[in-house]
Amino acid sequence: MVLQRLQHLVVRSLGLDSPDHLLMSVVPISQSARYGPTTVDEKHPIRLSQFAFLRSEGKGFVLESPTSLHRVVLHCPEASWVIGMLGRPITSAEVAAAVPLPPEATREIIAHLLGTGMVVPAEPLTSPDLGGGAEPGTGAVQGDGVLHPPVPGFAEDSDPALASWSAIDLLFHTRSTLGRHDADFGATYPLADRMAPAPAVKPLPDGPRIALARPRLDEMPASDPPLSSVLEGRRSIRSFGSERLTADVLGEFLFRALRVRSLHDGSRGGDEGAFTDRPYPSGGRAYELEFYLAVRDCAGIPPGIHYYAPLEHCLVQVGDPDHESARAELFAEARIAAGLTDLPAVVITITSRIHRLAWKYSGLPYALTLKHVGAVTQNLYLVGTAMGLASCALGSGDIDLAARATGLDWRIEPSVGGFVLGTLPEELAQSAVVRHDFHRSNPQAGSGVQTLPID
Repeated sequence: MVLQRLQHLVVRSLGLDSPDHLLMSVVPISQSARYGPTTVDEKHPIRLSQFAFLRSEGKGFVLESPTSLHRVVLHCPEASWVIGMLGRPITSAEVAAAVPLPPEATREIIAHLLGTGMVVPAEPLTSPDLGGGAEPGTGAVQGDGVLHPPVPGFAEDSDPALASWSAIDLLFHTRSTLGRHDADFGATYPLADRMAPAPAVKPLPDGPRIALARPRLDEMPASDPPLSSVLEGRRSIRSFGSERLTADVLGEFLFRALRVRSLHDGSRGGDEGAFTDRPYPSGGRAYELEFYLAVRDCAGIPPGIHYYAPLEHCLVQVGDPDHESARAELFAEARIAAGLTDLPAVVITITSRIHRLAWKYSGLPYALTLKHVGAVTQNLYLVGTAMGLASCALGSGDIDLAARATGLDWRIEPSVGGFVLGTLPEELAQSAVVRHDFHRSNPQAGSGVQTLPID
């Protein structure tokens, strides 16, 4: 009974001919882990789970699965040979006959893998034309008169609880949350002993700079519609007007949504260094997101790829201004990704200085940066709606294309989101003007004002 309660602390190892010749170990990774070797008939089909991942830790292979509460450590090549046989349905008898191990050792390895869920047994075999159960080793005669082998089915392939998950997505989910792994997690400062933290504000890249106008914050409350109207009026607008976007309007949009409001030296914040405050939230005050604007048509801003410097509130042209192909591809990709009917004036590529998060956090960096993308996307939407602009988020993007367009190393500062901006199409612009004028004359008006009629 006591051992049963301590199962999550017990590592089970399997040796070949001596304690020094370990084949594999089964390591529990959760307090809920319960385990026992599982056996099946040696002629019953088995297979490696489609959710299992085999990777190297530098000293050997590790087998992991988001559906398992155990990790399997493979200590020697012989154990890996067994794994290599299980990529397709096969019987344990066939595996034992193929690998250079004693049959009993092979059966023990398979029993441990079945017990952890890394290997799964087939459901009762179904012949192709009968639709019913069939005994292992039987088949069915087809119209061609040939006896065909039965088709094994596996429970995980038809489990409705798993149908919505790919193996990669489910692994990402379980490793970026708590409960189903034993890895370090949270603010553990995993890189603090090896590397310095990334600066709170990215150093300005080389290139021509364009100063942007700064709007007067004290004038915005009187001219902006109420928050409730902005929230109700927010839509993804996929068509754009003929009126040109201007540098002043773009500057106001970036200032309101993305600027650095204040920079603090961090003298009271420990070893993490300086930090910033911006108009959108960021876990741990990381503010790792950066913004690159592909400009197609904006009065006062030359076409090209521009980095938005949030502290200086300026644009810095990056890359080769004569190289048009990557920029043109960004617009073409945005049009397809968002289903745009017209090309926008600006495509914003959101990147992540992931080291800002990885220096401090274990298990969280990429999941956290995606949460930040969601927060900043809502900010861009709301500011665009308040200003009467056409805005739309991009649901996907080409990370290699973004790296080529911006000149970045995708491993250091990958693209993680996108957004497009333009002027409202004429049929919507008039409604926006009427509403804007109404709110300027009636600043106390609430959400009873009609919102933009956009699907």
